[in-house]
Amino acid sequence: MKSEKGAEMFVYKLLQVMPDWHSRLVRPFKEKLNGEMSLETYYCLQTLRMRGLATMTELAHELKVPKQQVTKLVDKLCECEFVERVQHAEDRRSVCIRLTPKAVTYLDSYYTKNRAFIESLEEQLTEEDIMRLNQAVGILSDILPKLR
Repeated sequence: MKSEKGAEMFVYKLLQVMPDWHSRLVRPFKEKLNGEMSLETYYCLQTLRMRGLATMTELAHELKVPKQQVTKLVDKLCECEFVERVQHAEDRRSVCIRLTPKAVTYLDSYYTKNRAFIESLEEQLTEEDIMRLNQAVGILSDILPKLR
């Protein structure tokens, strides 16, 4: 039987870390977006950049949001000419989404702007702190997908 105390300790520590996670990492990162786009939009563009092509279902799965929400987001990104819908190579009934060159250029320029966030981390943390933070995020990346 799994330890109830271990799960209780996790919830306790999670509640302790969430305010700092939000105020020291999420909020500053969002501020670096300068109101240019939402975090969801940024995640969507970066996901498409990593994947190349994705169906709406795949994109919704990757972003962990309902397909209807992804449809609205993709519609907006199409209007901005950041993504385009293309016919699926193996299934003509299916449509894939991919980044346009305009989006790639935008993301490249955004990375340069976002450098300030990275530099801020480097100024405030030691190399060891950054390494430990990377390890912690790596562990979360391994474990969180196991949750439903």
